[in-house]
Amino acid sequence: MRVAFNALFLEKPQTGTGRYTAHLLAALGRVDGINDYVVFSPSKPAHEPETPSTFAWQVAPVGPPRRGGKRIEKVIWEQRVFPLAAKQRDARVMHIPYFAPVFRAHGIPSVVTIHDVISLRLPEYRASARAHAYARLMRRAIHHATAVIAVSNHAKSDIVEFLGVPEERITVIYEAPPPHYHRVSDEARLRAVREKYDLGQRFVLNVGGLDVRKNIPALVGAFAAVYHELGDPDLQLFIAGDPDRLGSSPLYPDWRDLAPMFGIAGQVICREVAEDDLPALYSAAACFVFTSRYEGFGLTPLEAMACGAPVICSDRAALPEVVGRAGVLVDPDDTDALSEQIRHVLADRERWDDLSARGQAHVKRFNWDQAAAETSALYAEVTGSRRE
Repeated sequence: MRVAFNALFLEKPQTGTGRYTAHLLAALGRVDGINDYVVFSPSKPAHEPETPSTFAWQVAPVGPPRRGGKRIEKVIWEQRVFPLAAKQRDARVMHIPYFAPVFRAHGIPSVVTIHDVISLRLPEYRASARAHAYARLMRRAIHHATAVIAVSNHAKSDIVEFLGVPEERITVIYEAPPPHYHRVSDEARLRAVREKYDLGQRFVLNVGGLDVRKNIPALVGAFAAVYHELGDPDLQLFIAGDPDRLGSSPLYPDWRDLAPMFGIAGQVICREVAEDDLPALYSAAACFVFTSRYEGFGLTPLEAMACGAPVICSDRAALPEVVGRAGVLVDPDDTDALSEQIRHVLADRERWDDLSARGQAHVKRFNWDQAAAETSALYAEVTGSRRE
């Protein structure tokens, strides 16, 4: 059976959808020895995961520049170019690994992965007229999909509530950390990552984005309380992300004035992080703190666990489902509770060791090869194919 796969987001490999696409394709290449794949993108991807000879990579260009710019070209590619290319290659199923279902599938069953319904649940994520129109379009188009993959049970319930998709058409398939994420014990590698990002021996780490739902001001406030209470002049807060985005729009509020206000101006670092540095950065962290108010899954806490970092995490949305009892769950808007839990982990070695061990055991439940096997089984289900 031939599967047509929309790989548009491999053009943005650092995004959550880009990483999901890359990891799923690589895992399908490892575990699916039955199907063959045609992986489509509008231009040559910035990153192509390693795949076997059963995978064909094909550029299906949009064509000449269109009036309306890149956003219109994106919609044209999703709605016209990709499904037509899938038909021309005799695909029996299409997989769109993000919320971009097609209206006209040319009789080909389609599987759509929906990571979350942020644009429907949170008004600030559809502030522009174009974003609002795109959200309405996708809300109508999802009813043309044959099956939907939700990345958590919480995401599934949101899809039912906000999109009206029947439960029986939704399959929950969990994401997972990259297979090579594990605790780094090589002191030279840890020292190198500290030097690269101007970090000392003890730092609190946050990875996961700078947009408004990530609730970074609460993290800065909680860290300030811990810093002053512990009296450790070397304690730092490292927030991974591009600081140039801060203040660029209402979606990216600039919280940097809070640091001098709280007397921690020299202790807070915000910088972009190279993907290859993340395992060492997680491993070097004194703890990982994630204060997001909404996640359809929440991958970075699991990445931190895989690398042995104790995790303090928001108790909102899908995060309790994903993190479970392996991390400390706390109200992300309760700064006092956040600071108390951070202080407890930093000051209590027994607590640190327990959370580190629980996290490393818990994360083994999440596996990309399992996700790929479940995804391949769904392809067979929607096409009525028999699996031996």
